[in-house]
Amino acid sequence: MKWSLTWQACSMLLLASMPCVGRADGTAEVTMAGAATGAVSGADPGPASLPRDQAVPNELYLEVILNAEATGLILRFTQQGKGLFSSVENLQQLGLDPARFVAPGQTEVALDAIPGLSYDYDAARQSLSLRVADTLRAPFMVSARSVGRTPPAQVTPGAVLNYEAYAELGQTHRTALFNDFRYFNHSGVFSNTGTLNLGAGQRRYMRFDTFWNHSDPDTLESWQLGDVISGSLAWSRAVRIGGVQWRKNFQLRPDLLTFPVASVDGSAVVPSSLSLYINGVQQYSASVPSGPFVLNQVAGINGAGQATVITRDALGRSVAMTLPLYVDTRLLAMGLTDYSIEVGAMRRDYGQRVFSYEKKPVASATGRYGVSDSFTVEGHGELASGVLNGGAGALLRLGQAGVINGALSASAGRYRGVQASAGYQYLGPRYSIDLQSVRASARYGDLASRDGSPVARAADRVSLNLALPAGQSVNFSYIGYRAPGLPASKIATVGYSATVFKGVFINTSAFQDLRQREKRGFYVGLSMAFDNNVALSANTSRQNDLNSRSFSAQQSADFGGGFGWAVQSGTSGGSAYRQGQVDYLGNVGRVTARMQTNAMSNAGSLGAAGALVLMDGHVAAARQVGNGFALVSTGGVADVPVLHENRQIGVTGRSGYLLVPNLNPYGNNQISIGTDGLDVDARVPVTNINVVPSNLSGVLAAFPVERYSAATIVVHGADGKPLATGLPVLHVQSGKHTVVGFDGLTFVDDLSGENELRIGDSDSLCSVHFAYVRPATGSLPMLGPLTCVAVAAGGR
Repeated sequence: MKWSLTWQACSMLLLASMPCVGRADGTAEVTMAGAATGAVSGADPGPASLPRDQAVPNELYLEVILNAEATGLILRFTQQGKGLFSSVENLQQLGLDPARFVAPGQTEVALDAIPGLSYDYDAARQSLSLRVADTLRAPFMVSARSVGRTPPAQVTPGAVLNYEAYAELGQTHRTALFNDFRYFNHSGVFSNTGTLNLGAGQRRYMRFDTFWNHSDPDTLESWQLGDVISGSLAWSRAVRIGGVQWRKNFQLRPDLLTFPVASVDGSAVVPSSLSLYINGVQQYSASVPSGPFVLNQVAGINGAGQATVITRDALGRSVAMTLPLYVDTRLLAMGLTDYSIEVGAMRRDYGQRVFSYEKKPVASATGRYGVSDSFTVEGHGELASGVLNGGAGALLRLGQAGVINGALSASAGRYRGVQASAGYQYLGPRYSIDLQSVRASARYGDLASRDGSPVARAADRVSLNLALPAGQSVNFSYIGYRAPGLPASKIATVGYSATVFKGVFINTSAFQDLRQREKRGFYVGLSMAFDNNVALSANTSRQNDLNSRSFSAQQSADFGGGFGWAVQSGTSGGSAYRQGQVDYLGNVGRVTARMQTNAMSNAGSLGAAGALVLMDGHVAAARQVGNGFALVSTGGVADVPVLHENRQIGVTGRSGYLLVPNLNPYGNNQISIGTDGLDVDARVPVTNINVVPSNLSGVLAAFPVERYSAATIVVHGADGKPLATGLPVLHVQSGKHTVVGFDGLTFVDDLSGENELRIGDSDSLCSVHFAYVRPATGSLPMLGPLTCVAVAAGGR
C-alpha cells in the first residue's frame, strides 16, 4: 500500500522512522514498514520502491556506492517501471567510460541495459550500490616518468670565447691556439671554430665550422645557416655542406621519449599503493584508486627486461604482476616523425683549407616515421650534378625476440648501382647479439663518393656478449671489410672483463686477422679507483710483434677546483718513456704543465684552457663552457659560494660574478648560493634558481644580495620606563607596521636618514624622532633608549 503525501507530511513520517521517496511532482511516496527495507537488485527493483503509476517517472537523488566503496557523491537517477535510468554525465563522474556501452547521441541509459553492471537500490537509506566490471571503467592513468616538461628556455644576450692554448718547448717550438667564438641572443646563436698554428715552419689559421642556428622548442625544429653536416641513417653516409639545414630536433625536449615504451595494465580491488620494478630495481611508486589502471611510459631499460608491478592495500596485502619488455631506442614511437633536409654546396678539404666549396649545388633529405610501436620506416635521398641516390629501410621489432632491420638503395648518373643491408639485434640481460651485413655493387655511389671516399663493397659485423656471474662478461666479435683501393680485412676478437674487487677492474682481449695470419695481438689491462680521486692502471700489449707496457697513476682535480697530477712510465716498440703532468683547475680555467722524456729527447709543454664571457655588461674569465652555461650574479658581493645541483663549484669574484659551465641545454639545472657567510645585514630574496639555457647559449642567474637599512630601537615612555609590550608601531617614512617587544625593543626596516615612529593608538599616541646612518661593518645597530613624546589629540 502506498500514499501520495506532501513533503511536510513526509518529514513527519521520517521522524517516525517510516521511509519516504521523493517524487518529481512535489509530493512524496511512503511505503509501509517491512516493505521499505527491501533492496532493488539488477533488473528487478521490486514493487516496494515503485510509484503507484509506473508510467510516471520518479526522480531520485541517491548516495552512490561503487564496488563497495563510498564515492561521496549524491547523484540524480530516474525510476521508470522496474528499472533505474542514469544520465551519461553521472556515469562519467563515477569513472565509467560511456563510450563502451552508450550509443552516440544518447543522454539517458538504463542501468539494466549495461552488461557487466548490477546494482542494489536501498530506498530506506536513499543509496544505490553499483557493482561494475573493470571493462566498463575508464582506467586511472599513471605515468612512470617523474620528469615533467621543463620551463621555456632562457637566453641572456652575450658572447663567449672558449680557448685552449698549447705551447711545446723543446727541440721544436710550436704554439697552437684553438678558439670557439659564439654570439647568442633570443633569435639564435652564431658560432665559429678554428685553430691558429704558429711555429714549426708554419703560421696559419684554420677555420673549422661557421654557422647561425635557430631552434624552436615548441615545434622541435632547428634551422642552421652555414656549415652543416647532412642527416644520415645507419645505411647512408653524412657529408659536410655549406648551405641551409632544416631538421627535427628532439634534443630541444629532453623530457620527451622518442622511442616506444611499454605500458602496464592492472586493477586494484581497493585503493592501493603501486610500485614499479625494472629488472628487480624499483623505479617508481604512486597511489592508485580502486579499479583498473594503466601505468604508462615504463622505461629505464634498453633491450630485453622485466617490469614487475606490485599493488599493496592498506592491510598490507599485495598482488604482483610481471610483464616482459623489449625496448629499442632506434625505433620511433608510433606517429612520431624525424627528418633532416639540407641544400647547399659540398665542402672539400675540411681541416686543410679555410674556404673550399663546390660551385654546383647539392641536396640531401633524410626521414623516419613510426608506423607503430614495433615498426619504423626510413628514407634517404641525395641529389647533385651527376649523382642521384635514394633508398628506403625499416626496423621491425619481433616481440621480445629483438629487432631486425633492412634497407635497399640505388644510385644513378655518374654512379649506377645498388646497395643492400640487413641486420638483427637482441640485447638481453644474459646475452646480446648484433649482426649486420652490407653489400654494394661495384658502381654504387653517393655524395661522399664525389669527395673521394669510396663506398665499402662489403661490410660485415658480428658480435656476441655473454654476461657471467660476479660482474664478469665475455665478448666475441668479427669484422669483415672490403673497399676499393684498400686491402680486405677479416678480424676476429675475443675479450674478457671483470670487476675483481671493489674498485678493481680487469680487461683482456686478443685479435687475429683471418686473412693475414701474422697479424695478431693481445691486450691485458688492470685499473683501480679510490675514493680520493686517485686512479692506478697498468697494461701490457703486443701487436704485430711489437710489445708495449705502461703504468700510470693520477689524481683528478676536484670539481670545485684544486690541483691534479698524473705520472706515466712505459715502453712502446722497445723505446722507454716517462711522462709527468700537473694541472690546476680554478674558477677562471685550467693550466697544465707536462714533461716527457725518452731515449731521443726531453720535451716539455704548457697549456691553458678557459673562456671569456661577455654578459650583463661584464666580462668574466671562466672555465671552458659547454653547450649551456649560466653567469651567476650576486649584485657585486664577493666570496659567495655557488652550488650546481647542491655541489659547490666556486665562489663569486670581486665583482660578484661566477660562471657555471656545462649545463644541460633545455633541461632543468638547479643553481643556488650559500648564505652562511654573508653579513647579518644581508638580505637575499631568492637563494635557488632553476636555470634552463638554450643550446650553445648562456643565461644570467641573478641573486640580488641586498642590505638591510634596519635597526633595533629601544623606546621608553616619559616616565623613563620601557613601553608596554604589544603597542602598535608605524614607521612614517616607509608606512610599515610593527609592534613593541619586550623591554621596549622594536625592529624597524627600510630606515631613511631621518625617521619618525608613531607608537600606540589614538588615546595614547606618542612619537619618536631619530637619525640613521648605515654602519660600514655590515651590522644591525641598536639605537636608544629614546623617549616617546606624547602627540596631542588630533596631531599628525
